[in-house]
Amino acid sequence: MKFHKRVILAAALVLTALTLTVTAMQQEQAAMARKLIRLHVVANSDSDYDQTVKLQVRDAILQEYGTLLTECESKEETLAALEGVKQEICETALAEVIAAGYDYPVSVSLVREEFPFKKYDDLIFPAGVYDALRIEIGEAEGQNWWCVLYPQMCFVDAAWGYATEESHARLENTLTEEEFLIVSALEQEKITPRIKLKLLELWQ
Repeated sequence: MKFHKRVILAAALVLTALTLTVTAMQQEQAAMARKLIRLHVVANSDSDYDQTVKLQVRDAILQEYGTLLTECESKEETLAALEGVKQEICETALAEVIAAGYDYPVSVSLVREEFPFKKYDDLIFPAGVYDALRIEIGEAEGQNWWCVLYPQMCFVDAAWGYATEESHARLENTLTEEEFLIVSALEQEKITPRIKLKLLELWQ
């Protein structure tokens, strides 16, 4: 009987430890998400033509406003700058659509929206609610393209096609050590030992 009680107690402790650990990680993920701004460009459809237009809009926006946003030193400053040029961004995107031979409408907005889990090269961005500059082209029913506007990662990564060392440095300087641990896929193996340590502490 005592053995069964010990088993039940051990199972309860393990379950409690896992619940506490998962809750702590979820809180860290939410805190991390609040520090970032994402760029979200949604294509009219999944046709090759519309996907090409989406990338042309992306390139035009990053080229036109990259310098302005790179000079911003905080998330709040970046949001203010984006708000100030939101209409200009819309006009730039629309001009790109028209130049490609289409008459799709374009809408640009600053939103807080739910993003799914996404692995980006060797970085992991957990699912959650992020601030974003959302650009919708036409019906906005096609695959989207996204990157991180703050800290400024888009302008480097769009050109190279992967997360660069500069991007890693900017992200690491913006996040806490725990938050960067969540994002960095190269460091994910450190999370498991941390969970095991927590279990050991509770068991003792």
